[in-house]
Amino acid sequence: MKRWLSLLFYEFKYAFLGIRKHLLLTISAISCMIVSLFLIGLFLLIGLHVDHFATNVQHDMSIHVVLDQEVDDQETIQQIEKEIDSVSNVDSIEFSDKDQELELMIQEKGEAFSLYRGEDNPLSHAFFVTVKDSSKIDQTANKIEELEGVSSVAYGGSSVRDLIDLMDVARKVGYALAVLLLILSLYLIYNTIKTTIYSRQEEIAIMRQVGASNAFIRIPFEIQGVLIGGIGALFPCLLLAFGYPKIYEQMNGVLFSHLFSLIEPTQVFWMVGICVVISGLLIGILASLLAVGKTLRGNR
Repeated sequence: MKRWLSLLFYEFKYAFLGIRKHLLLTISAISCMIVSLFLIGLFLLIGLHVDHFATNVQHDMSIHVVLDQEVDDQETIQQIEKEIDSVSNVDSIEFSDKDQELELMIQEKGEAFSLYRGEDNPLSHAFFVTVKDSSKIDQTANKIEELEGVSSVAYGGSSVRDLIDLMDVARKVGYALAVLLLILSLYLIYNTIKTTIYSRQEEIAIMRQVGASNAFIRIPFEIQGVLIGGIGALFPCLLLAFGYPKIYEQMNGVLFSHLFSLIEPTQVFWMVGICVVISGLLIGILASLLAVGKTLRGNR
């Protein structure tokens, strides 16, 4: 046990020695890792929120079903509701009488329409219908519009679908950029480790002559790669842990409207922070394995 601890201590000491000898190069690699992992975390954060917003928009998508002006008795309204409910893809139905419809119009278009309150209300009764699958909202709306007693339907149409498609493109672009930054970070650490190995070719040759195994030579460089990746991930995580809750608090958890509600800080930290840390460590170990394996094979 003592021998293993002594060996492990030596490997770490040798790794830190490599960092100290090539401090500027190491700092450069760590700095690039910090920037890259920060941007990766930012793109992941944006991607998660875009996904969250798209889900909210899809769940909130509803069909506004306006009834004919003459439909006013409770029995006919209930009959139409049953027919709407029988249409496939309908999830839930909420009745809105003409007074409620007027109040919604006043909220949207201004107090000028308040003159129509009471018996002068020219609007019709309506339903708000939510769907199970928003991609089939067109077909559902068309079927409802064909029902007797239905005057018109409205659901945002192509503008809502265009918004969802736009958010989907933004999410994919963000994830693609995150992957490119991961590759860039991998290349930076790979070059750092490779340069360190080249500068120690004489030491490695002596170690080989005295019988040192490939694993014994390789481990300090792998530790060095993990340290660079881990330190590079630390700063973006701290920024996320302290910065995002401040933004969330300042915006009261909402961007523009309830459809664009922000994700809770705790959830964000666990989803994005853990991804950043794992990415940093994996990049560090993978880059060092590639650099050490290729360079040591060439130096045999």
